[in-house]
Amino acid sequence: MKLAGIFTIAGLIISISWVAWGFLPMLAILLTTAILGTIGYALDILGYSLNHFTRKLLAKIGD
Repeated sequence: MKLAGIFTIAGLIISISWVAWGFLPMLAILLTTAILGTIGYALDILGYSLNHFTRKLLAKIGD
């Protein structure tokens, strides 16, 4: 559930920044949060982890 939390927080940050630009983008807060939370939850179910992504990225950079 760690990635679901990270993606949900990312969605909230993006959505709250939209609030600064007007009222109508505030309607996208729930949608953005739900979409990014679902992506994170799906990645958790598939067995991906932040450590796995980091290890892969560092291996690609090192080569």
